[in-house]
Order: sequence, then structure tokens, then C-alpha cells
Amino acid sequence: MKRMLLALLFPATTVLAESPLPVVTYPIPVHVENANSGLFIDLAKAVADKAGIPIRISVQPPPRAIQNFSGGSHAMLFPALDVLFPADTTIVRSPEAIDCKEDFVFTREGTPRLTSLEDLAGHRVGITRGYPYAREVSDGKLFVVEPANSDEANLKKLVAGHIDAFILDEKTGIKALEATGLTQKVQYDQSRPVSRQEVYYAFQNTPEGRQLAERFSAALAELKQDGRYQSITHGITFAQGCAS
Repeated sequence: MKRMLLALLFPATTVLAESPLPVVTYPIPVHVENANSGLFIDLAKAVADKAGIPIRISVQPPPRAIQNFSGGSHAMLFPALDVLFPADTTIVRSPEAIDCKEDFVFTREGTPRLTSLEDLAGHRVGITRGYPYAREVSDGKLFVVEPANSDEANLKKLVAGHIDAFILDEKTGIKALEATGLTQKVQYDQSRPVSRQEVYYAFQNTPEGRQLAERFSAALAELKQDGRYQSITHGITFAQGCAS
């Protein structure tokens, strides 16, 4: 019945052909491990199935994924954030958000907890190259930004005292802590994110792209309502948007 309702609301066009829709994403620990594994991968497949649209997922390095999507070779990019695109780029967003991406400040155990941009003033702050930070973090003027090639490298620098803080999202940070065995040496305040960004599915600015955005959004909303959105995350529940 729900599929019939979707079909009535969004009649089939060439964009809904049987051939898989080419979509592109980029590696994110926990979220996108490969084309078949990761929280965002599992969710995208479930949303596409609910929408009745077969997809073909390509995982590419972040700059290439964004460039190929912007060049029109892929119909959808996920997870998308405003910070990935130049301010004058015209894309179509899924009205329903995938997630609210919250980043936190990780500090050494036993040192004062830092939770805001103001708290970071004058400190050396680690960030990971290629990670989509909010502009107020990556372009921070109050503190010294020190990039590293991996989350694990940043955590080791933090514990060694080479940086004063490290900014990352909670899920990825926890996995990196477990991988390095530094869980007991690092702290963060999970109730106070330093930045928040809405995460969505991005589509081409065409009639077909707008229709896809509506179909994926409607399917995503259904998954949230029936509980599958929560269960797909394997116990790690995504936020449902940054509005609240």
C-alpha cells in the first residue's frame, strides 16, 4: 500500500527506470566502510528499496566523489553537507534530513574539558584532513588548526601533548579510540557538541533530481516512522535533523 501511495504521489519517469541509479559516496569510518558496509550504506539501501529505486553505489575519495557528482556523472551524493559545496553551487537537497552531524572536542583525561569554540581560543586543535568540518571549525580564527592524516594520528598527538584538543564526531571518535587503545586517556562531553551540520541526500538540480529528492525524502520519513531507521544503525541511533 505504501509503495502504491508513493507511486501515486510521484509518477514514474525516466529517472525511475529499472537500471540502477548511479550514486556516489566517500569513505567514513563506521558510516561508509565500502560499497556494501557501513551505517550510511545500509540506510541508503533501505531508503532506495522503500522508494522503489534501485541504486548502484560507488565509493570514491572525497574530492573525486564531490567533483564527479558536481560534474553530473552521478545522480546522488551522500552523505551531503553544505560545507562540501561552494556557496554558489545549486543542488537539490532531500527535504528530510539523514542526520544531524555533531562534532565534539576530545581532550586528554585530567585536563579541563573544552566544549565551545571560545574554550578553544589560544589552543592547538587537531583536525583530520578530508573530514567535512563546519566552516567555523576548519576556518577557526581563535585557535591554531593542526591537520593530521588520520583520526588515530590525532588521538596519539593529543595524548602525547602535541595538541590540546581534537575535534571529531562521536561515532568515529569512539571507533578511533578503540583502535588505538586510548579510550581511558581521552575525554569529551557528549552533551555539548562544538558544531552541528544537517546531513542530507544531494541530487542534481533538474526535474528528475527534484523528483528523486522527494521520493527519497518520503521513503526516509517512512523509515523513521516505522522504526527501521533506528534499527538499521545497529544500536547507534542517528539524530533526525538539526532543527531542534
